[in-house]
Amino acid sequence: MTGKTKYKSMHTVGMALLCILIFLSLTSQAQEQTCKWIFPAPHQQEYEQVLDSLTVIQASISLADSVGLHWTYDSQSGKINIKSISKTAQILPDSLQICYQTFPINFAKPIAHRTLEEHYDSMAYFKAVQEVSDQMIDFSEEIFPSGKLNKAGSLTRGISFGNTQNVFVNSSLNLQMEGELADNLNVRASITDQNVPFQPQGNTQQVQDFDNVLIELYNDNMSLKAGDVVLRQPQSLFLKYYKNVQGLHVSTDYKVNEQWKARTEIGASIAKGKFNSVQLEVKEGVLGPYRIPGPSGEKYIIIMANSERVFLDGKLLSRGYNQDYIIDYNQGQITFTSNVVVTQYSRLRVDYEYAERNFSRSIITASHRQERDNLAFYFNYYKEQDNKNRPLFTEYSDADKVLLASVGDQLDRALIPRVDSVAFTSQRILYQKQVYTNTLGQEILYYEYSTDPQEAHFEVSFSEVGQGRGNYRRKEQLANGVVYEFVPPQNGILQGDYTLFAQLPAPNKKQMFTAGTEVKLSKYEKVYAELASSNQDLNLFSELGNEDNKGFGAKGGFISEGRSLGGKLSDYKLKGFTEMEYNSTNFQFIDRYRYIEFDRDWGLSPDQLELPQSEKLAKAGLGIEKDRDNAWNYQFQYRNREEQLQGVQQELSIRERLAGRFQTSQQVFLLNTSGLQTENTWKRYYGQIEYRSKVLVPGYRYEVDRNRETYTETDSVFYSAINYSAHRIFISSNDTLTYRFLADASWREDRRPIGGQLVDDTKAFTTNYSLQKNMGLHQLKGTFTYRRLEQLQMENAVETTVMGRLDYSGSLWDNALRTELNYAIGNGQELKREFVYLLVPTGEGTHTWRDDNGDGLQQLGEFYLAVNPEEKNYIKVFTPTDEYIQAYKSLFNFRLNAGFPSQWSAEKGLKKFLSKFSNTTVWNVEKKITAEDFWQRISPWAAGIAEEDLVSLIGLFRSSLFYNRTSPVFGMDFNFSLNENKQLLTGGFEQDRRSAWRLNTRYNAATNLSLRWLLEQGRRSTSSDFLDNRNYEIHQVGTGPEITWQLSSIFRTAVKYQYSHKQNIENIEYDERANLHELGLEMRYAKAIKTTLNAQLKFTRIDYNGLANTPVGYEMLNALTNGSNVSWMLNWVQRIGEGLQMNLAYEGRNSEGLDKVVHTGRMQVSALF
Repeated sequence: MTGKTKYKSMHTVGMALLCILIFLSLTSQAQEQTCKWIFPAPHQQEYEQVLDSLTVIQASISLADSVGLHWTYDSQSGKINIKSISKTAQILPDSLQICYQTFPINFAKPIAHRTLEEHYDSMAYFKAVQEVSDQMIDFSEEIFPSGKLNKAGSLTRGISFGNTQNVFVNSSLNLQMEGELADNLNVRASITDQNVPFQPQGNTQQVQDFDNVLIELYNDNMSLKAGDVVLRQPQSLFLKYYKNVQGLHVSTDYKVNEQWKARTEIGASIAKGKFNSVQLEVKEGVLGPYRIPGPSGEKYIIIMANSERVFLDGKLLSRGYNQDYIIDYNQGQITFTSNVVVTQYSRLRVDYEYAERNFSRSIITASHRQERDNLAFYFNYYKEQDNKNRPLFTEYSDADKVLLASVGDQLDRALIPRVDSVAFTSQRILYQKQVYTNTLGQEILYYEYSTDPQEAHFEVSFSEVGQGRGNYRRKEQLANGVVYEFVPPQNGILQGDYTLFAQLPAPNKKQMFTAGTEVKLSKYEKVYAELASSNQDLNLFSELGNEDNKGFGAKGGFISEGRSLGGKLSDYKLKGFTEMEYNSTNFQFIDRYRYIEFDRDWGLSPDQLELPQSEKLAKAGLGIEKDRDNAWNYQFQYRNREEQLQGVQQELSIRERLAGRFQTSQQVFLLNTSGLQTENTWKRYYGQIEYRSKVLVPGYRYEVDRNRETYTETDSVFYSAINYSAHRIFISSNDTLTYRFLADASWREDRRPIGGQLVDDTKAFTTNYSLQKNMGLHQLKGTFTYRRLEQLQMENAVETTVMGRLDYSGSLWDNALRTELNYAIGNGQELKREFVYLLVPTGEGTHTWRDDNGDGLQQLGEFYLAVNPEEKNYIKVFTPTDEYIQAYKSLFNFRLNAGFPSQWSAEKGLKKFLSKFSNTTVWNVEKKITAEDFWQRISPWAAGIAEEDLVSLIGLFRSSLFYNRTSPVFGMDFNFSLNENKQLLTGGFEQDRRSAWRLNTRYNAATNLSLRWLLEQGRRSTSSDFLDNRNYEIHQVGTGPEITWQLSSIFRTAVKYQYSHKQNIENIEYDERANLHELGLEMRYAKAIKTTLNAQLKFTRIDYNGLANTPVGYEMLNALTNGSNVSWMLNWVQRIGEGLQMNLAYEGRNSEGLDKVVHTGRMQVSALF
């Protein structure tokens, strides 16, 4: 065999192995199973939506209760289409559960790790690995290899120590595993533990948990899940729940005999959160953020990731930057995107689970379903109970238990002072006892902030209760929290808005049992029934009030679907139903089991539902349906809620295709109810007609929604849920086209009750435009909304809302010019923030505290962004308030990669010269302003805006111009960067601005000798409204060479010198200057796979004529000291066995003025799976 043939053969085998590895990698990296609920609109026959942002493994898609349903999945668009094919039921259920797995990428989108045009990068020297090695096929190194299990991940354990810090350990685990354990027994595991004490970001459709453990054993008939499990309700009419838990869940399918088959599920777990549903007040045109409060109005709650369901005007929204909203789980805030129009009439409701661990709470679930040809029955059980003997974060004294036992279910009476006696420390805000004597001679005990070590021994927690309901108020913000002060009552009337009393949490219990059956009477008809019992105890410490704990419910009905009408109407199918429901007075559900706007459609507010009432409901419906464009449906409902409500509700919907291309749809809703002294009437009509041509679809829509609630005796209107009429014209593209566009305009008039009469309140004009088109190498997508609202009851009160979004990406000139643009505008509100500094293990933080004035107390102006590793022992935590400033916001993101066609490098003359130049630019601006000027509102730039009008700014501009970037001999790059940040705090504004110019020249004198020279100029300015010592502006210039010597393929050394000059031009009087001389030596030894050793020695000489113990001094000295400073570093990475890797790091520093040399060490061992 010749050398050429041998090489070709090896090349072929290598490529084949590479393809196999890529395929195995993709298949083995299939994500864990994801399950989600979808909610088709009522009476919908077909439903379509994007299933996931990643490509879904089609064979893994499964629909719970998929009888009579047919689905298809398009991997290019990522959409799943679900249709009803049942002969007895031609509409989709009101909810469907879909489970699936995904590949780690989206195959429909181009993916590139590196382009061939940029095979050489002049900035590669600054990357972690410099040496060039022979190309080889990647392989997986495992400590425990196995044949039938696909594993990926690592286990890391580490320890950190030093003479200025305590010893602490850290660990992380990331394991993905799937495969066969034994014959007909498979395992699937996803274990992630990164010690991250917060929830992930909620800005994408998929949420990646930092700490998650899930192990599943399964085969064709059984599944056992352990770890972080999501519990979902089985088939039931009353029992609905969605719970994030830690525990065990087992399900099995089996045959009882030849006729019966069954499914049994059992779960035992510990709850991670509690369910809550809240309705939020929104503002006209304001996209957010909106605070999501707790069930008792708590301001600070942590929402469990991926547990929320957000409804706007009854419509379920999707999470994601490119969808409808994003959510901050840690701060409990939601912000809408420009795809959503928020008005003062919008109804926003959020269902979610929140972290609440006052007690250890167990959840037990069980279900059994058994069925044969025409008969099915089932049982479901759910129990959620706190262990009153195992409180987690609160110690209950005997007095606390006696208090809870005495109040029964009236928990608002169980108030206790939150005062704890502690030893004095400067790290906390502490109080001392004081006594106030009022005008009547009565003594009142209160607490006063103190820094006296002899008196300050009380840690007090305060709760906001509203003005005039407390004895305390905010005084000032310090580095470690807020200080509150006592406000004496005036004439017996409280003057503050904070109190030190808080409601004592009580353990509770929720329990439900349901039993139901379904009987098929024929091919088209069936009857069903379900009984349910509930048991809810709000206070397990008390026997008082237990007589109202138990309740029951019953529901039954008859359904007929799919019968043909015959004759001329043989294409139409008949469907009808009737249903009865009864709930006792104390019947309580687990999670809401009715659709989101059920009670609103009956004219009931959340406040009215707080009073328990028994309910009787009856409904019946009849309809005929041919297809999705031709259907008639009528529904009648009766509801009796004791003396609170009694009435009927009627609905009629018509969809009909006329004359081939005309499509009409109409909906009529009528409500008539009466209460003790009130009557409620509601009339709603939606009508639409459109003409569906091959390209354009023009249409018209009319809406009228009139609700009025009146007193029976006077017939005066005292409340109206909504009362408006609206006209809308639109033109859109046909669904069959390759592009999408929409333009519409609507006019709406609203009325509200004033003085017992409905009067005109507002007039609104709204227009929307949207476009989406792919044009080869260019993609364009845009939306724009303009809305003008006129308040008729106020003079010259006009509000204008302008919002939109533009997304563009494309390439030109044979891919030599690539650009991406994102631009969005809208109305929002900026939250005033506070921040505190919390002590963490050294090396785990971001900031440091230096006692500049020597008083031993922590002030905000004494905390700095840490530079030295041994000083990183504080973190900066932002705590939002309830104070908002309404502002206009804009977002601008621009990216550019520019060069000349690659073939020009082979040309001569001007083309060859120009081919040596290239540029990369990134420009991001996010700002919020209060200026009313329209052009300033929509402009993405902050220039020209008055300082007082600029509320918030996050700006980044970075541009690099390269010459000879791909040349291994000589090259230059010129960089400019600008970072701006302005934020609103409770004490005022804080602003930081940094800019830098850099010119970097490189020359490789030989294959093993490289020379570099750096010139730079920059400035940093900070300003603060409440910290005077943070107002400064520093100019800096610097220059220096660097010589790198590559002695061999495994050893490299470098010598670097840099001179810098800094001047604080804000302080002209004292001429504050600093000269820095830095000399460094670096060495690197790297032997492929086995060993990597990095060492660094640095000497810095600083001459500074200012005060070191100031923020300016900290910045001028680069966190070092005046005079001589020496630092060194050693990092050793060693492979110590198959799948084992050790990392040893040591850092040291010695500076003039330090009491001792600082030593810090870290050791870490990783096991690869």
